[in-house]
Amino acid sequence: MPMKPSNFFLLWVFGFFLLLSFDLFVEAFIFEWLDWNGTNKNDWFFAIWWGFVVVWALYGSLKLYSIWRVPD
Repeated sequence: MPMKPSNFFLLWVFGFFLLLSFDLFVEAFIFEWLDWNGTNKNDWFFAIWWGFVVVWALYGSLKLYSIWRVPD
């Protein structure tokens, strides 16, 4: 049984909140502990993080489109 668009949308948005909270945790605690804030040492993390955000956005957009496109 396919997932309802509203349920998938809520899970998709929750995924964005998880990505954001992971980023904030790493910036607030891990990078402070390693003294990487304000340096170039953390650039690799942000490149990977933005890659995940873009992939998550594209995946969710395509999945929502495919869910809404299928007739009931």
